[in-house]
Amino acid sequence: MSSFTFPRVNSPKGGAHLTDNILKLSKISEIEVILHRPIPDGFEIKQATIISKADGWYVSFSLEDKTVPDSLPRDEIKTATGIDVGLEKFLTTADGQSIEVPQYYRASQSVLAREQRKLARKVKGSNNYQKQAIKVARLHLHIARQRKEFHYHVAHWLINSYDLIVFENLNIRGLARTRLAKSILDVAWGAFLQIMQAVAVKRGKLTFGVDPRGTSINCSSCGEKSEKTLGIRVHSCSCGLVIDRDWNSALNLLKRGSVGLPIPGCGGLDSSQPLKQQVSFVNLRCSRYTACS
Repeated sequence: MSSFTFPRVNSPKGGAHLTDNILKLSKISEIEVILHRPIPDGFEIKQATIISKADGWYVSFSLEDKTVPDSLPRDEIKTATGIDVGLEKFLTTADGQSIEVPQYYRASQSVLAREQRKLARKVKGSNNYQKQAIKVARLHLHIARQRKEFHYHVAHWLINSYDLIVFENLNIRGLARTRLAKSILDVAWGAFLQIMQAVAVKRGKLTFGVDPRGTSINCSSCGEKSEKTLGIRVHSCSCGLVIDRDWNSALNLLKRGSVGLPIPGCGGLDSSQPLKQQVSFVNLRCSRYTACS
């Protein structure tokens, strides 16, 4: 068992009570906790989940806030974008901005492989085996935390920049069964999209998923199909448009998800824009230790 939950906190019949930084758990004891941030005023603690991780024990509080902002009405949307996720670039927006793939797992793969070889040489069940297993588990935990923090940085950047974000409804489980499984699981598109949608709800912004079929081959300017393999990274159309493949997809996603919205640029590239365009990369600084939520 790696976690258990107290469904009521600070209630007469609750099994958990938090007073300042002292957490009293029924049939366990009083435990001093380090609150990484104070409980906001007006929030009510509903549940407490005790979690065992490789580097210690944690408690996660579920809070209720009745002042969460309502979603922004569609007729008040002023800025919108489509995002195309990928393996060469983590994502590309409809205005041509891209974020590089950090590849946290691949960057730590050699260290992780060395520690796993050490684990395989230990006698299973011995004290040395347990110590080495904890080392391996902590490495995996570190990689997961790096990835999660990166996802939060990107999500907040998007929510700060746009009122509506249109994304593609991908069959990630199906894609994870292909030869690109390791890279797909490393970028963790599904986890990122969940985080982005959660941040959007907290901020009163809108997200919308659309069918991704045809977004890579249809021209965002004239709508004609331009068949291409995965190795071709530039979209070149007979209408004269030469544009990054992922940027073209993001524009098509925006077009599908913003039908009826009076937003400039929602129809894709127009004739006044240059025909040859390159994406620009956005640098997001992610600290190893800073927590984002």
